[in-house]
Amino acid sequence: MSHPLGKLVAHRAGLSRRLAGRAIRRGRVRVDGQPLTDPRAVISDGAEISLDARPLPRPPDLVVWHKPTGIQCTVGDPHGRPSLSTEAAEPLQLGLHPVGRLDADTSGLLLFTRDGALTQHLLHPRRQLPRTYLASVDPPPDDALIERVAAGIETAAGVFTGRIELLGGSTLHITVREGKHRMVRRMMANAGHPVITLRRLSFGPFELGGLQPGAWRLPTDAERDWARDALQRADGGCGAHHGGAGGGQRR
Repeated sequence: MSHPLGKLVAHRAGLSRRLAGRAIRRGRVRVDGQPLTDPRAVISDGAEISLDARPLPRPPDLVVWHKPTGIQCTVGDPHGRPSLSTEAAEPLQLGLHPVGRLDADTSGLLLFTRDGALTQHLLHPRRQLPRTYLASVDPPPDDALIERVAAGIETAAGVFTGRIELLGGSTLHITVREGKHRMVRRMMANAGHPVITLRRLSFGPFELGGLQPGAWRLPTDAERDWARDALQRADGGCGAHHGGAGGGQRR
């Protein structure tokens, strides 16, 4: 993606757009080593930008967010309900977009990226990337459910399979390899064990871990390497940089 230089400098340097524009016009900013004095010049997000000879860090290309329950996975909501605009404002302000959606009543791992190719790679049905959820169901599950879900559960949207791990009581892990709308809830309801609560723990190599609801983090080195390698394999070696420096949890 590309943006006006003034906007990029303001964001990376923590300046107002007015002060960023003034610094650019006074020749204090360089882009990829070359001076540029027009704040309206359209620059790639990945460009190297310096202010007073000091490099301005690039924003992350990929973050992991813990979506709380009760949040609409839309940018804004016509009914005024909590949405990504209010609850995930920081990733959106970084120019990132969500990778897929989670239902309002489902919590857990949601990825944000600015890379359309990575989004397509993650969501394409052919990739069959595993998604693992922690679910509580009622009535409590039994061993027979493991075989039923592995064989396939028929729903109005098709027949879906998954892998069940019983955790005791009413809780279980369920891993599926598609991301159809409300797929896990439909499967479990039709299997006779409707979902009470649902949290996504992982998506491909990306894991929620101990990330608190509403918090976000940068990808680990392993997660970032996976994203880079996956795109290199997909496009024959023309890879891209993802994620910025690994870092800790943020709110």
